[in-house]
Amino acid sequence: MSCVALNVVLAYTGASAAIHPAQGPVCCTTPADLSLPYENITLTTADGLKLQGWYIPAQNRAAVIALHGYGGNRLGALGYAEMLAKHGYGVLLYDQRASGESEGDVLSWGWRDVGDVAAAIDFLKTRSDVDPKRLGVVGCSTGAEIALGAGAQFDDLKAVVADALNYTSAQDVPAPQYLEEWLTMPMYPLFIKFMEWKSGASAPLSLSEAAQRIAPRPLLLIAEGDEFEQRATQRYYELAREPKSLWIIPEATHCGGLQVRHDEYEQRMITVFDQALLR
Repeated sequence: MSCVALNVVLAYTGASAAIHPAQGPVCCTTPADLSLPYENITLTTADGLKLQGWYIPAQNRAAVIALHGYGGNRLGALGYAEMLAKHGYGVLLYDQRASGESEGDVLSWGWRDVGDVAAAIDFLKTRSDVDPKRLGVVGCSTGAEIALGAGAQFDDLKAVVADALNYTSAQDVPAPQYLEEWLTMPMYPLFIKFMEWKSGASAPLSLSEAAQRIAPRPLLLIAEGDEFEQRATQRYYELAREPKSLWIIPEATHCGGLQVRHDEYEQRMITVFDQALLR
C-alpha cells in the first residue's frame, strides 16, 4: 500500500471510529464519595439536547466548569472538582453530548461541544451561590480544546486552564520534524475532512485562533510528555497574549499531570482561578 493510500485509510477509519457515541451509565463514584455535597442537574443545549451532570455548590461565590476528555464522562473531571471544591469553588461537571448519560447521536471531535458550554454558563448564572462575573473553565484533552474554544467564544469565562491540547483543525498541527511525521502529515487534514463529513459539524474556530482571543483573561496551558503535544501547546502559548503561562510535565503521560504532580498542579490551577475570580 502506498503512503498516500495508507494516510487515506488511517484518516477514514479514525474518523469512522471517532464519531461513535460513548454513552452509558456513569458508575460508580459520585462527589459524595469525596465528601462533597452535590446536586444532579440537567442542561439543555441550543438544539434541545439534555446533558446530565453534577453541580457542587460554591462557598466563595465563584464557579468553574470542569470538562472531561473524548469518549469519557463527568467522572473524568472529578479530580478537578475535588481540588476546586477544596478551595471553595462551585464546580459544574456534565457529560458532553453523546457521552455518558447525555443525549446525542454522534461525537464531533468536541466541535459542537464548544457551543454547549453556553448552557453551563446559563445554569451558573441562575445560581444564588455564584457571582456570574466569577466563572472559569478547565479541561483536559478534548475537554481542554472545548475549554479553549469556549473561552474564546464566551467572555463570561474569566479564566481558562487547558491541559493536553492537540488540534481541532489542520492549521493547528505542528510542523513535522521527523520522517514518520512527514509521512503521516497528510492524514491530519484528511481526518478533519472525514470528521466534518461524518459528523455533520466543523470546528467553530481553530485552537490557534482561540488562543489569541483569551486575553486579557488569564490562560494556563499544560502539556505532558508527548513531544507532539508539547510542540502543539508551545505554539498555542506563543500565539496567546498576556497574561499567560505554560507548564510542561515531561514525566507524565497524556492528562497524567494531575496524578504525578498533584500538589503543584493544584497550586498552579488554583492560583490562576484565585487571581482571576476572587479579586
